[in-house]
Amino acid sequence: MSPTIISSVVFLGCILFKSAPLNASTIFTVLASLRSMGEPVRMIPEALSVMIQVKVSFDRLNAFLLDDELKDDEIRKLPSPNSDESLRIQKGIFSWYPESAIQTLKEVNLEAKCEQKIAVCGPVRAGISSLLFAILGEMPQISGAVDVFGTIAYVSQTSWIQSGIVHDNILYGKPMDKNKYEKIIKACALRGINMSGGQKQRIQLARAVYSDADIYLLDDPFSAVDAHTAAILFHDCVMDALAKKTMILVTHQVEFLSEVDKILVCFGFC
Repeated sequence: MSPTIISSVVFLGCILFKSAPLNASTIFTVLASLRSMGEPVRMIPEALSVMIQVKVSFDRLNAFLLDDELKDDEIRKLPSPNSDESLRIQKGIFSWYPESAIQTLKEVNLEAKCEQKIAVCGPVRAGISSLLFAILGEMPQISGAVDVFGTIAYVSQTSWIQSGIVHDNILYGKPMDKNKYEKIIKACALRGINMSGGQKQRIQLARAVYSDADIYLLDDPFSAVDAHTAAILFHDCVMDALAKKTMILVTHQVEFLSEVDKILVCFGFC
């Protein structure tokens, strides 16, 4: 209604104030001018919306770039020793908020031997996933020492895949070994044509297995699959394909706990 209302007000003003004669030339000029001004005026709300989005994006980037840097020397990544030791945490205290008195994990003492399978379980928000971030060095360390002997492969609870084919997601830049690739496909129960959440999780697990790391940190990799597939993944992948690897497995499937070497239970922020 705005073009009609504006033009009516303009013509009414011309009649009342006698500022311009209302002939065909004047009316055509007014209508043409209002029509040419209409499109830029309609773009004003969109331009304001884009400017607001840009400001929010810049604020987020600014907060990220000005955030405190993690110290690279907090996690000591050492070559594999002659002993059977694979991972060691001594009196570790970690917190997501180092400037406050809140400690997410405190007095953490953990020792993992080579080829040892350790399960970590506990209620939601108990800090079990935070333990893996502490080992990775992604969580601020207040005190203590973390020693990692060898390379680490991490499988997050939220499945992540890159744009491309399944083959590229599993290899992730590594050279192709057909026999190894086919064994991993079978161990990770990769089949079907639909890319569901469970399939993405299995692709992520296969990518970690193909990396052939020394230590595997698995953050509840069975949460997105059914019980039958979870059993296949645990026995064929965790216990068979990764039998010679050190593993820390975060899981809520208590039926698997009897088959691991050590069980850690967390009852809350400790």
